[in-house]
Amino acid sequence: MEKVKTVLVTGGAGFIGSTIVKRLLNSGDIVHVLDDLSTGSLENLPKHPNLYFHHGSIMNKQFVESLKEIEFDMLFHLASIVGMRLATKYHKLVYDTCTVGTSNILDTFKGVPAVLFSSSAVYGTDNKHAVSESQQVSYDQLLKYDANDPGYACGKWAMEQIGIKESESGRKVLILRPFNVVGQRQVGTYGMVVPTFVNNAINGKPLTVFDDGFQVRSFSEINTFVECIFRLLPCEEAWTSGKNIINIGSKNGSSINDLAFIVLEETQSESPIKYCFYEEFFPNHKDVVYRVPDTSYGETYFGNIEWPSLRTIVMNIVQSKTVHAVN
Repeated sequence: MEKVKTVLVTGGAGFIGSTIVKRLLNSGDIVHVLDDLSTGSLENLPKHPNLYFHHGSIMNKQFVESLKEIEFDMLFHLASIVGMRLATKYHKLVYDTCTVGTSNILDTFKGVPAVLFSSSAVYGTDNKHAVSESQQVSYDQLLKYDANDPGYACGKWAMEQIGIKESESGRKVLILRPFNVVGQRQVGTYGMVVPTFVNNAINGKPLTVFDDGFQVRSFSEINTFVECIFRLLPCEEAWTSGKNIINIGSKNGSSINDLAFIVLEETQSESPIKYCFYEEFFPNHKDVVYRVPDTSYGETYFGNIEWPSLRTIVMNIVQSKTVHAVN
């Protein structure tokens, strides 16, 4: 039998974090969640005897150090500012959370293997083809993403550098770059497009599409995403310095127009599509035209993954909301 692990999940009350927490609990592990509940919710977490919740911020080093006596076997570090509405408004807070917050976690729990959740934002704004981990990251592109004020993209990149330095010193670090993870229970409060479209369609409100709607995204279903992570964990080579940055997401790109039409069809809604300029909502920021991952490197570890189609994802979200409304 595998040894029961004691695991810390920062941001564990969020959409992705809570899904990882449930997977760990189902494996028999003991899980500690650290979350300030600024964007996460206790409703995302199950009642479980092996689950311990710590309400606080990764920015508060004294609070983080209060957990120092717990002997963790692994860290999942997801705590971050989420969603474009917050990321484009609070640049310094976003950047500091990525950098200071990550340092607080890694410095407090020295030597503990750590899975760091970066972002596809580190690839910048101007890609026209699938992006791979070997692609050179331009700091100018990061700044362009952040409207010349270091924020989300620059912060995630800086977080990666902190992780790389730890890895080079001999620590086991895995750096993941997720691509638009979506699914049931995700909320649209902070700008996530899929739940926003579904909610608006169900309630007869317009679906706001930025610019011409031909921006392409990878929409990656949450449970498939988490499955990839747990297939990666046992792969020693994936933790090796210089090999430990990995894209995870669907290789199938869909336009925002595609998403809008699928949502309208699956909800049988007559909501109109309203086209607006991106900068009306996010001043001085440019939308990403194309963001789809090349996952060939990751597939050498987690295999060839069959990702659910965008229509299947939307259909399942709509059905879950219908069941919830009935209950």
